[in-house]
Amino acid sequence: MNTFKTTALTLGALLVSSAAFADGHSNAPKFYGHVFGGYTNAPDLSFSGTIGGAPQTVATEFGSGYNFGIAVGKNIGAWSNSKINTRAEIELSYSRANVDAIDFSGNGVGFEPNTSGSISTTNLFANVLFDFKTSTKWTPYAGFGAGVAFVDNDLVYGPNVRISDSDQAFAAQLIAGTSYELSEQMDLTFDARYSRAFNVSSSRLNGAGASTGTVTEDVDNLRVNVGVRFKF
Repeated sequence: MNTFKTTALTLGALLVSSAAFADGHSNAPKFYGHVFGGYTNAPDLSFSGTIGGAPQTVATEFGSGYNFGIAVGKNIGAWSNSKINTRAEIELSYSRANVDAIDFSGNGVGFEPNTSGSISTTNLFANVLFDFKTSTKWTPYAGFGAGVAFVDNDLVYGPNVRISDSDQAFAAQLIAGTSYELSEQMDLTFDARYSRAFNVSSSRLNGAGASTGTVTEDVDNLRVNVGVRFKF
């Protein structure tokens, strides 16, 4: 956990410090804060690994959920031109979705009874974004980010069998959206963020709480947000 967290924090610090240096010639304040939230869709996952000494899969289907987040960043004049404005930011966000169905391969084909639980993810990303300048109040933007995801699984099925654990993993995301200028100090934002946490590991526990194996999967997350960006 410390390795991933240190890596993400170091990445963010380098990104922000280099951004500040690159735009140090400008006296105009170009920082911003961004708050956002909205709908989350966790795509179906198929955890795989060795359970009870045999290779098995635990396929999951999730319903819609929610997410919210904050970001702080800076416009980078030295990395911008007349058509594109470049921004660098640090994002902290959280998402959660409830499980709808679970299919354990060890019990044959078909969904398991007594399904409940959820998956939640806390992300710490360093993002780079590009605003595509227009002659209107609307500004499309796109970008990417990398960092660390802290994933909590608590998926229950059958006689209190659980896929339950907390793990941290390297994560990356793509961002696309648009903003509408409400004033010189405030924008309304609409965007989608698709992220992936790589090789997330979880324990499989039987009804008595004893571990029967470990399963892994890349955890994807689609977030559709509305937000407000404050410029200062």
